[in-house]
Amino acid sequence: MDYIAVFGIGSTHFRYTVGTSEGQFLTSIKIEPTQAIALEKQIVDAIRRINRTISTTISAVSISCTGLVDHHTGIIEELDTKSGTAVHDIDLRSTIRSEFDLPLYLENDCTASALGEWHFGAGDPYECIAHVTFGTGIGAGVVEQGRLVRGESGQAAEVGLFPVAPTCDLDSFGVPGAWEAICSGRGIPNYVAHQLETENRETILHDFTNIEARDLFKSAEAGDTVAQEYLDRIARYNAAGIGTLCNAFNPGLITLGGGVALNNQQTILEGIQTYIDDYLYVDKPAIQITEQGDEIGLYGALARCLIDRT
Repeated sequence: MDYIAVFGIGSTHFRYTVGTSEGQFLTSIKIEPTQAIALEKQIVDAIRRINRTISTTISAVSISCTGLVDHHTGIIEELDTKSGTAVHDIDLRSTIRSEFDLPLYLENDCTASALGEWHFGAGDPYECIAHVTFGTGIGAGVVEQGRLVRGESGQAAEVGLFPVAPTCDLDSFGVPGAWEAICSGRGIPNYVAHQLETENRETILHDFTNIEARDLFKSAEAGDTVAQEYLDRIARYNAAGIGTLCNAFNPGLITLGGGVALNNQQTILEGIQTYIDDYLYVDKPAIQITEQGDEIGLYGALARCLIDRT
């Protein structure tokens, strides 16, 4: 049996454990803040801790990571940070080879998560599934008959840049009205702040100095009508994004993950279901929250490695 050091690296959180080919985790999942500018050292230190913890021998390292990654070279070309900046050209394969003489498998986190859902989650009995991550940004992966839909240069399913509100002043990576500019963990506070600046309305949202996404959900739950209206608008944008994904890839199942979706499951799902029919041409797929929770990136990293090793 192979024992694989698996990592799920997002803009905010850095998770790791040891996985097996059966989809089991042998150690407790460790969680740290992501150190974007020192990521190579953070990974190396984590592998050394793993080696001190377990009695078996690690046969490979597999990583799912946010941003633009080159799965052929093992280089993270652009790592998104929580603040919205980016770190470029992190050569993980060379680092892992020189430090441990182990093979490295690298995949974008959202793409890997779709693989994790297919192999270890709700993928059966569908021909095509998609996984959408509502995290610091918004991303997705699509798997058809066990194979990733990658695109020409490995950047397929960058759904966070779908222009769901093209006349909006907010943008992400230069795309006006991008889905993630409004509906992600980073986008929601920017959207709310933008609306409060342009609309003179009484709301408890003004009481927050540095508003976060969770503040909007809590304010709406407390009965604030402005917060509820903003969430309704976000629900429409989410439905437009999901509908566009459906029309492009025609999945039979879409699972949702990431902190925004996992922490606000009913609100996010009900919002999408309320408006999704307005944006669909293809048959509506099953849409559900992933049962793999925050660990879906780890399952994805494990699936990514096993595909190449079988």
